[in-house]
Amino acid sequence: MAFWPTKYDDSRRRRTPPLPTPVPAQVPARTPAETTTISGPPRGVAEARTALRLAQLLRGTITPLRGDTVLEILEPHRPRLVPKPVNPLPALVGKPQGQMVDALLRPIGQIVTDVLLPGVRDHLIDRLVAGRTDHEDSLPGAVDLAEAMRALVGRMRGAGKGHLQAVVAAIGADARATADALTRDSRPIDVGGIDRLARALLRFEVRRMALEALGGAGALQDVIYQSRRLARYSLRRATEAIEGFVADRGLKTLHASLATLAQADGLIVIALRNLDDQEETKEESGPFVEPADRKAMNDWLSAAWRLSDTLFDLVGKAAAGGELDDLLFAALLRQLRSLHHFCADLTHVGRPAAVDTLKQRLVDRCDALARLTGERLVEALLAKPADPALARRLLARGRLLAQLLYDMNRDEAVEELAMHLVMASEALAHNG
Repeated sequence: MAFWPTKYDDSRRRRTPPLPTPVPAQVPARTPAETTTISGPPRGVAEARTALRLAQLLRGTITPLRGDTVLEILEPHRPRLVPKPVNPLPALVGKPQGQMVDALLRPIGQIVTDVLLPGVRDHLIDRLVAGRTDHEDSLPGAVDLAEAMRALVGRMRGAGKGHLQAVVAAIGADARATADALTRDSRPIDVGGIDRLARALLRFEVRRMALEALGGAGALQDVIYQSRRLARYSLRRATEAIEGFVADRGLKTLHASLATLAQADGLIVIALRNLDDQEETKEESGPFVEPADRKAMNDWLSAAWRLSDTLFDLVGKAAAGGELDDLLFAALLRQLRSLHHFCADLTHVGRPAAVDTLKQRLVDRCDALARLTGERLVEALLAKPADPALARRLLARGRLLAQLLYDMNRDEAVEELAMHLVMASEALAHNG
């Protein structure tokens, strides 16, 4: 299993400082799974830190001095009616390590099983299920804490295992509920919709790692299944959104397509999860059977290819001087930029060859569009009589194309187009 960070496109920083993010007029309704998140810090922060430290101390060489440290960190958690433990290790110097550990655990066992492990249980459930966090105070890593919990239960010969099992059960139930709620959502993709699905998949990654650390094999398999199911669903939703614009090219479908591709970072996360699923399962395929994970990816790439055809058809006519609203032209170029960003940053050993083919096709056709725009711009200025209105329209579109080529690292094509743009701008200024 691979774990990957969300990628961010920093190409715009090469040119100008980022613009402030506009505040949306309406906040999209939250899914049932998202409404379960509870604000506020998680419970058991102190117990979690102590448990992590205790597990680290018990892994090392046990000495009387280390025994004093163990008793010291546990003292704040000792129930009032529990006698203060005494360090038994000074009398056991020279004894085997296992014997010394057992001797140390006897006086502290009740504190561990009755205070620390319940606190760790509540802390992990709040973190991994309720989604609680504390942004002002660094928290111990959830996966490290899960490993510490399992280690302590092992040290205690299984005492407190019920608390560990409670965490495993809660994570498994939450994974099923989250996947059910998200996959039942049939609303059109809106701004942030793909990113919400990507964040949900990243949370599944944390669940998987925590369950691996806790040893919850049964729940782990269920979480893996739910994660695969959600990744396929997410790709299908993205595919539906861009297929809609290919089909009718209306404003409503354009909005859905723009909203989907604007979230290219989220699409990359979803695609990476799908490719990991394909690599992990190694499903057999035949002439009449295509594995579900592979089919979801192939359907998405096929839709992306058809969308590129549609975009180049519309942009090509506009680049040649055809009538098209400038805002719509810019929106279409943003989709081409997002498609290229997706192909360029989808770094995975199992990425389909179609990704590289689509990337090269985007580059080649954008280069051709730039040449066409430059030629038409010169023709508009040299025509008898000259057509300054057409030249100004082409000049504005050429600048947008140059920006796109720059984002795609097509420096030579940018320079060639820039020469035409500079000459056209000077000619228009000279002629008034």
